[in-house]
Amino acid sequence: MNADKKELNNLFVHLTNYAVNKESDVFRNAKSMQDDTGHKRTLKKVLERLKKEGLDPDKIMGEIKDVIIKTLITIQSELAHNYRTC
Repeated sequence: MNADKKELNNLFVHLTNYAVNKESDVFRNAKSMQDDTGHKRTLKKVLERLKKEGLDPDKIMGEIKDVIIKTLITIQSELAHNYRTC
């Protein structure tokens, strides 16, 4: 069996870390997290942590928004076409 076909038959190849870890005794998601530990965090917690480390979360969010806007600009014509045809 070639490698591509073997991967398609592996039911676990596409599992995310969250899907694998959610059953772990030490895994905590964002809702149960009280002490900023665990494997999944809210954006709010990440920004709070960055601020504690001396970084400017407002500047970081501005830069993230800038990347998102620039990404959307690159596909704007295709988005507009799809919007008009639907």
